[in-house]
Amino acid sequence: MDFRKLIKNILFVFLVLSFAYLIYTEFSLKSETNQALIAAQNDKTGGTETRLSNTENQGQKALQINSNEKMSSSTNEMKSRSSKVIAYYFHGTYRCITCRTIEKYSKEAIENYFSDELNNGKLIFKSINVEEPENRHFIQDYQLFTRSLVLSLVKKDKEIKWKVLPDVWKYYRDKTKFFQYVRDEVEKFLKET
Repeated sequence: MDFRKLIKNILFVFLVLSFAYLIYTEFSLKSETNQALIAAQNDKTGGTETRLSNTENQGQKALQINSNEKMSSSTNEMKSRSSKVIAYYFHGTYRCITCRTIEKYSKEAIENYFSDELNNGKLIFKSINVEEPENRHFIQDYQLFTRSLVLSLVKKDKEIKWKVLPDVWKYYRDKTKFFQYVRDEVEKFLKET
């Protein structure tokens, strides 16, 4: 057999296998995304919310138990239990330095300015990998196209509104401006709780 024909055949087989793999992964991801969308639509029409991850559900159960144990007649305490702001940082499996910086600054800003709200459950910070199958619905839910910080206002276990904070990408090189931006946006949401 001619050496050139052998090389040509090997390259052809490689090309065919590459296309087959590409098609397989494309259809595999589409079917998983479609299943997540169908499940999210079914849950919305059925009156249940699936936007909460398993850890958040556990956190809410713990919060409900603690709330029941510490029953108080204070209006503010009842209000903080029934409404809250969730600050989500959505990331992927691969995390570049910029993505890690944005997450770090977001968490620091929230912890620095809103420690009381974090302690009483009025504000929650969560870092979520949207590439994990159980979290992919967040991409559609919040119309994400990149790693993002999202604020969500929740009242009586129902999301009222949400906002993606796009300027975290603009200010990630200036920690002071970044902190001020996050602080201002979180304050706006907390005023509505």
